[in-house]
Amino acid sequence: MKGSEWTISDSNGMAHKLGIRGTNITVDSNTYKVKSSNWLINVIDYSVDFPGANCHIVAIGNKARLAVNGVYNDDGTPYEPVAGIPAWIWVLVALSILGGWFFGGLLCAAIGVAFSTMYVSAALNKNNKKVFISFAIFVVIALAFLALNVFVLAPATNM
Repeated sequence: MKGSEWTISDSNGMAHKLGIRGTNITVDSNTYKVKSSNWLINVIDYSVDFPGANCHIVAIGNKARLAVNGVYNDDGTPYEPVAGIPAWIWVLVALSILGGWFFGGLLCAAIGVAFSTMYVSAALNKNNKKVFISFAIFVVIALAFLALNVFVLAPATNM
């Protein structure tokens, strides 16, 4: 993950430098090692308080954002705490990885892992439409692997 840095001013007019690189948060000249709240994808929501400025450094995957006083500074959308991942997302992850292995072997399972990271990232961003579209694309890929195995590779081994 490439680093992101921001400079904000508190209510006293003092400038503060905030940054994130991987799982290291920098506040002024102090560096803190934080742990992701998810084992599959980097998920960090770190709070820093200054006089008159409540800051949240939010990282999901390799995208980091800063919210100051309840508003993201990059696009002005309201800050919402990073919530947990719904159980149905984990069902899609299991279906993608195990179904990928069953339908297309190791390569399709690896594709399932890649798509699973998209499901988790989209769910954390509350973008269910992207989750469903990604899963549908994976199903098409898995069915293509199955068709390849059944109609091309299996008859070739029977000769």
